[in-house]
Amino acid sequence: MTIAHERKTDRKAAYRLARICMTTAFAAGLLSGCAAGGPNHAKFASSAQAALGKGSPEKAIGLAEQAVLAAPRNAAYRALLGSAYLRAGRFEAARQAFDEAMQLGEDSGKAALSLALADIALGKGAEAADTLGTYRDSIPAADYGLAMAMAGQTRVGIAALTEVLRSGENTPKVRQNLAYAYALDGSWHEAKLMAQQDVPADKLNERMQAWAFMSRPEDTRRRVASLLGAPLQADGGQPTALALANFPDPTKLAEEAAAMAATEQAPSADAAQLARAAATAMPASPVDAAAPQPTLADASSAPAPARLAALDLPPSSAAEAPAAAQRTVSNPVVQATHRGARIAPVAASASAPAAGAVRGQHVAQLGSFATADGAQRAWRHYAARNPGLGNYHSQITQVSVKGRSFWRVQAVGFTGLASARQMCQSVKVRGGVCLVMSDPAAVTPQGRSAPTRMAQR
Repeated sequence: MTIAHERKTDRKAAYRLARICMTTAFAAGLLSGCAAGGPNHAKFASSAQAALGKGSPEKAIGLAEQAVLAAPRNAAYRALLGSAYLRAGRFEAARQAFDEAMQLGEDSGKAALSLALADIALGKGAEAADTLGTYRDSIPAADYGLAMAMAGQTRVGIAALTEVLRSGENTPKVRQNLAYAYALDGSWHEAKLMAQQDVPADKLNERMQAWAFMSRPEDTRRRVASLLGAPLQADGGQPTALALANFPDPTKLAEEAAAMAATEQAPSADAAQLARAAATAMPASPVDAAAPQPTLADASSAPAPARLAALDLPPSSAAEAPAAAQRTVSNPVVQATHRGARIAPVAASASAPAAGAVRGQHVAQLGSFATADGAQRAWRHYAARNPGLGNYHSQITQVSVKGRSFWRVQAVGFTGLASARQMCQSVKVRGGVCLVMSDPAAVTPQGRSAPTRMAQR
């Protein structure tokens, strides 16, 4: 047997061993879809679920894609499709399917964990950490800790798993997840001590070698595939025909058309005042009918959402969305300063505030995130979990602290300190994180209110 052949055999053995290095409960929980829906679509979805349960992901993909085409705005069908893609090792397609499912209102911890795993496989550790942080209270602690370690936040994952052990959940799953987290952190002595509690002595070195083989930073796809028992394969992504952008919400289209018609018919108050002033100040002149009327902003689409739940700590998570999407417009940049932090100008996507909206001097800060997408997804998650936030606007601001950029998510529009504190208390009661602080960005250098986004009720 040649040396090259021996090395190839060793790698195959290490890969097979790595696939069983942790309990299958983690993967099994993710790969069980939720096939709910109308009678015309349930057959495709239930058949896809059955195929997935029998270990036939490719068959499940074909059936789930038919279910999505039959009901393109059904969040459960898209989540089921994402599970099938994930099980088949098609991580690009899985990420898109779960992201769109969450845009449609799939706000479960299972969907968030699956989205995070797809991001981890694609090397998007910061996005995965945002998602995991936002949905931490909806994800089993043992799974959260392992996923955070795989996302590159090894210290956070180790701390979470250690806390699970101390709380009394001293199970083989938790112990082996902690051992693997130590291995990913490069703490091999601790990893071996923890692993030997459940691994036979004659298999321990082989387990360590397998983990060492899987711990290279560039092996993110291989690590996730081995955890899920999925094959390694290239993926061109979800079929373009299935993209959610092809199936806009008819209700929102009607609302936008009505709003556009009203805007075109109603004369601008500013334009009317300017016309009256001009008439008294100078002789009348021919009117150019083609001249554009003053507008506040141009319509645009918001970036895809993402998440976290720490305040001004280094970001660690992401969260996706309640059922209602938000109509957005591009507004002037946010500029502000805050003790010790440099808040850089950032173009904000925002919906026009309601007429006569009040903006106070205090905000409720809900979290800080590694990515703008994560911050937007988190806002929708917070608004879904806390109905009272529907009465306020969101403000997402990019901040630079010690050379690192992250995005703050704040609720604005409070009439005073008392109302902001009351909202924060309501968020905390539901397990969220909230901090009342003064609002240095209430007014931009031009004297206009900073961009905000109205939460959907």
